[in-house]
Amino acid sequence: MSKTPNYDVKVKAILDATKPGERVCELTGEKWNMTEEEIGWYRKFNVPPSKYSPNTRWKILAYFSTGFQFWWNKHFETGESVLSFHHPATGIRVLPDQEWLERDFSNVSLLLSTDQSFFDQLYILTRKVPYRATYDLVPPEQSISLVSLGEQDCYFTLGSRGKRNFFSWVCMDGENSSLVFLSNNVVDSHQILHCNRIFQCKYLRECFDCMDSCFLFDCRSCQYCFGASNKRNRKYLWWNEQLSKEEWEKRRAEVNLGKRSVVEECEQSFEKLLLEDTIWPENFNEKTTDSTGEYLNGSVNCSQCYSAVSGSLYNFRCTYSIGSCSHCAFCWGSKDTSESYFSVTIAGSNKCQFCFRCPQNDTCYYCLMCDNCQYCFGCVGLRRKKYYILNQPYTEENYWKEVDKIMCKMLEDNEHGDFFPTKFSSTYGPESGAAVYCGSSVEEIRQLGPNNFDPNEQGATQRKEIDPKLIRLRTDIPDSIDELTDDWIGVPIYDEEAKRTFAFLKPEIEHYRSVHVAPPNTHFIRRTNKASVLGQLCSLEKRLCSNCAKESLVAKCENYPDRKIYCKSCYLNYLEEHG
Repeated sequence: MSKTPNYDVKVKAILDATKPGERVCELTGEKWNMTEEEIGWYRKFNVPPSKYSPNTRWKILAYFSTGFQFWWNKHFETGESVLSFHHPATGIRVLPDQEWLERDFSNVSLLLSTDQSFFDQLYILTRKVPYRATYDLVPPEQSISLVSLGEQDCYFTLGSRGKRNFFSWVCMDGENSSLVFLSNNVVDSHQILHCNRIFQCKYLRECFDCMDSCFLFDCRSCQYCFGASNKRNRKYLWWNEQLSKEEWEKRRAEVNLGKRSVVEECEQSFEKLLLEDTIWPENFNEKTTDSTGEYLNGSVNCSQCYSAVSGSLYNFRCTYSIGSCSHCAFCWGSKDTSESYFSVTIAGSNKCQFCFRCPQNDTCYYCLMCDNCQYCFGCVGLRRKKYYILNQPYTEENYWKEVDKIMCKMLEDNEHGDFFPTKFSSTYGPESGAAVYCGSSVEEIRQLGPNNFDPNEQGATQRKEIDPKLIRLRTDIPDSIDELTDDWIGVPIYDEEAKRTFAFLKPEIEHYRSVHVAPPNTHFIRRTNKASVLGQLCSLEKRLCSNCAKESLVAKCENYPDRKIYCKSCYLNYLEEHG
């Protein structure tokens, strides 16, 4: 028997009238073809069709993800500075994780009003309940990190586990490395994107099992290579030219990557190599079955998904899935989750819809930061609760009566069926996941939401005032790591484009010296965001194989829109001949 009979009648009429065909995104104007497959997922979850295109929905979800943001927020009660990924200008205040976990916020609630927009009511509640500052899953040790998975002696890392790493995100089991993104087992390396098992390398993308190499793209099991693409089991390559061991070592000794000016010259050569002598496969999927999308590993029957590892099954348009995620649609950042829809960062949850950072929940709707809850609707910060609406308790019977009314009202108000409005987000829009992961332009960020304030508002970028006399310009930073003395440690440096200051840390300089990396001359947020969009973006489009003209669904690549893409068959044939 239906728990929400009135809503079911209304949404059935909408779904019965929904036919496949071209649609126009209400937010961006993008056209897309709503297929029977997509409509089937709406029927499965008993929700009305979205008014936004699939790519726009990804961008909305990404707008709520952290991106790579570090801000000084305020303690909810004392007003003391607390490092967090929640920007204070969004109106959200925080508590350190341990304090938050020791509290019960069920005493902070709202009485449901049938005359007011439900989203408007829920928004008020989200600003009354503090958020977890760092959302660490495993507390870090001697580290500056967010969403730590077990960091030790790391600085400015996000969603990672490792030792002595710097400015990295989603880096698992790395050590003494910097600027690492979506990679595993990276040691003594710098600027590594979408790679696995890398040792003593610099400036690698889409590589596996490589050592002692620089400027590689799509290489496997290569060693002593400088500038190479689409290679397998090779040594002593120099911009794809085969050299003898002696000649390679002679040339390598003449290139000092400890100098920024030299790195910039090599980057230009790398760009030329990527545009003129490189083939992109239609995707970088591994061990997948009947699946489409990008960066899928071990997935089965996943359609149009992005970045899934360790066993995703029967998902549609999901991103950043870990573990046994199954039968989900439009979920971002899920782990071991099933039967869930249009949610962000839900782990170990089941039958959840439109939820944000809700682990171990069952049959919850429009909840934020709730943990181990069941049958909750529009709640914030609850733990181990059942039958709550806007943090108010209900009997089981009354809960479902009210939920039926709310969902009918939300249908009438054109609210139900899509994620929270982006004003709910705690991120700074231009540096949110929409920009970092999806490559959204400044104009697209403006279309997505209101969080385009000055990032320096409310003291978010500095804990205390800096004496202007101490600030130096980034153009003053030495070109060579050999010239960067300890006198630079802790000196505030102004980045005019980022409109904020940064400083070198002592362990950071020691790291650059140990791996012989040129000293950076931009704010670390700019560095990380620039590096992140060098790979395949979380945005899909149809492209033709440059060799046989077969159509494939591929991820967009902002920096290389005119790259040569081969379908899987043509790509493998190319590797046989040239790899």
